Amino acid sequence: MEQEEKKPIIYHKIEAGKKIRVFKSTYQEKTFYKVQVTQTNYDKTQDKFYIGVVFKKGVELNDPDGKGIDIIIKQAVENFRKNPKDEYNPIMYLMITEFEICEREEQQIQQAYDNFRDNLNQNELSDEDPFY
Repeated sequence: MEQEEKKPIIYHKIEAGKKIRVFKSTYQEKTFYKVQVTQTNYDKTQDKFYIGVVFKKGVELNDPDGKGIDIIIKQAVENFRKNPKDEYNPIMYLMITEFEICEREEQQIQQAYDNFRDNLNQNELSDEDPFY
């Protein structure tokens, strides 16, 4: 009887197909993106870290409220670059080549409320009111 050989699996905090929130910041007229990764320790405390994110050339994400953009990663590569301050510890980042933008639940609720309010205002302004 043949035994199936198990392939090793490496689990990451950031995986393709998972929804993640990307934060945008600008510094000296340059745009930077990062994602927050949370690690829960044995004593139930949490450590939060940020990992830099790079998109293909020409990709610009719009974050009007500053609360981040939710995306689903379809294809990405972990990469690194030389650290000018410490040659033995490179700077790791995630290069996202394909992704899909998702609307956050708060945005969907706000859109529904705005649509309801606009429809209500239009009904108030119409001359054909059946209740008069």
